[in-house]
Amino acid sequence: MTGSKMKVLVGRLGRGATLGFAATTALVALGTVPAHAQDGTAAEAQSWSCDSGRICMYEDASYTGSKYVNWKPTGTNQKYQIDGWDGDNEITSLINNTSYNIRIYDNDDYSGYSICVKPHVDITNLKYGWVFNDEAESAKTVAHC
Repeated sequence: MTGSKMKVLVGRLGRGATLGFAATTALVALGTVPAHAQDGTAAEAQSWSCDSGRICMYEDASYTGSKYVNWKPTGTNQKYQIDGWDGDNEITSLINNTSYNIRIYDNDDYSGYSICVKPHVDITNLKYGWVFNDEAESAKTVAHC
């Protein structure tokens, strides 16, 4: 495609459509799909793993989608900001494989509404019972829940 035709295409479709087309073209060219879109594979099994001593937070229910947090706190009052567009307000499930109580906040800088997750607790969906789906912005270890 010539440069002038590309400018017309971009002008007509807009930036978002062009990026979507480019991503689709790249996937077709590579012959792959994203790991989180594959069902029943080793990639899926790996996506929900969370090593001992870590708290892991996932984009989707049942520990699927992107793993936005893979934090290894080392004591009480350790702090963690869930940064960036991907991660901020995206958390739906989590695994606390630490020996610490983890308080998760709906605002940056450890403020606002919060929930506390005890050590070695997994939450498959923050929407049900917790009413905290897609709210997490920051977290810290605390002495008591």
